[in-house]
Amino acid sequence: MLHIIVGLFLIASGIWGLYDEYYYVADIIKGGLPIFLMLFGLVATLAGFIPPRKRRT
Repeated sequence: MLHIIVGLFLIASGIWGLYDEYYYVADIIKGGLPIFLMLFGLVATLAGFIPPRKRRT
């Protein structure tokens, strides 16, 4: 029950932050997008190098 309450509080805080401080949030997204793309590309590249596991039957 505590997790649900904390989760709802964090969601409400995030929505309020988007509404009240939109330009700060937009700056963070613009600045964080290239870092996110680099990390996502690294994960995708590593996923291509690691062979899939074989299932045991």
